[in-house]
Amino acid sequence: MTGTQVDRTDPAARARLEAALLRRRRGAAAEGIRVLPRPAGELRFRAAVTQEGMWRGLAGSSGPAPAILAAVRLYGALDVAALEEAWNAVVARHETLRSSLRVEAGVLTQVVVPELRLPVELTELTDPADFGAFVWKEGDRPFDLEHGPLARLKLLRLGADDHIVFLMVHHIIGDARTVEVVVRDLGACYVAATAGVPAPLEPLRVQFADFAAWHRERLDGPRGAELIAYWVERLAGAEPAVLPADLELPPVPSQRGTGIDVPMPDELYAAIRRLAKERSTTLYTVGLAAFTALLARRSGQADICVRAPISFRDTSDVRDLVADFSNDVIVRTGLRDDPTLHELLERIKAGTAADFAHHDLPPHLLEPHLPDPGLLARLFHVQFTAEEEFDTPDTLGDLRMEPVVPERQHVLRPLNIRLRYDAERAHCIVLYRTEQFTAGRIEELMREYHGLLAEMVRTPENRVFG
Repeated sequence: MTGTQVDRTDPAARARLEAALLRRRRGAAAEGIRVLPRPAGELRFRAAVTQEGMWRGLAGSSGPAPAILAAVRLYGALDVAALEEAWNAVVARHETLRSSLRVEAGVLTQVVVPELRLPVELTELTDPADFGAFVWKEGDRPFDLEHGPLARLKLLRLGADDHIVFLMVHHIIGDARTVEVVVRDLGACYVAATAGVPAPLEPLRVQFADFAAWHRERLDGPRGAELIAYWVERLAGAEPAVLPADLELPPVPSQRGTGIDVPMPDELYAAIRRLAKERSTTLYTVGLAAFTALLARRSGQADICVRAPISFRDTSDVRDLVADFSNDVIVRTGLRDDPTLHELLERIKAGTAADFAHHDLPPHLLEPHLPDPGLLARLFHVQFTAEEEFDTPDTLGDLRMEPVVPERQHVLRPLNIRLRYDAERAHCIVLYRTEQFTAGRIEELMREYHGLLAEMVRTPENRVFG
């Protein structure tokens, strides 16, 4: 990055710079990830430690498969054969898309077949309103982890020149960044297929199995002990955040839920961008501070824990892989001294910097070291994240393309707020359990959330508890 000029008046640019510097500090050695031998035929690698944790969590689970969903709508004369050729070029490029997971000799093993051809199933969809029902049905279809495939690409035809491409990737081989990677690679391969030329994609130096071996070796060394010690101390005495729910939880709760997309007023977004710049921090910190204050004011609780998903694509080697590089961090904020909103922002800025520097310990490796083995699951029930919108192109060759948000009928935790933004606007995607929250309560909470963001800008001397 030497010589790179960064616009320090742009919060998004500052956020990218801060993330890059943090990655450099904590993962520079990862640039030397060793490539494992690849003998001819079927490959077998020990699964990643993160995959072992997810596999254990899925054992005996009756809920839907944890999956990453995405969709794009294409307008124009789509070449279906070229799309299928492009999809299989992407499958050939990424080992995870040709893999399955099996327990062999007591060890969870990633099995990669040398070749795999996946069809792109075509479904006629006469009414776009039926897309939601299609997504619900697909979401209920299980993945066969032991035999694969662990990703599906479906094509829905609404008209001769109107299609939806729907992608579903099991979370054990994918994270949010995976969607960007697949859409980018699929687009490049599609354009190449229609032109009859090779796709202009840089070769991948490593695959996920190589990273998994490096990460396991790192956690088995001094870094693992350092991480365990940090989190045991950090979470001592922690309690779950009290949810501002308005419904009584049933005796046997489910994952039934839904989501809403709440746009942020443009003037408020401009104001919090200025605030982030003035405080030398990021939109993530500002958004989390307001969410923490919201939970505290609603409950009176003076010790707030929020789950923060972190991506550990720390190096250029792994940035463009189809794989799950996510991990769960608990951001804990003490409020017993009733800080001002300005003090809260600074407190969370410092806390997240320390927590995110210790992000690479999977929860199942921490659990045996905690006095309460069920603590992490309870702390994970409320989540906040902030992220830039995917950089999705507007066109695909001669086709016009626009993203479509698949509607979910299951959510993994009771309350999840995702602040999404680009250079001009922001919005919040709120996922919630319908057994605990009514739509009216969620709308009320989002009005309060916007109000707290405005309060942080206008009257930062106000105290958290009023």
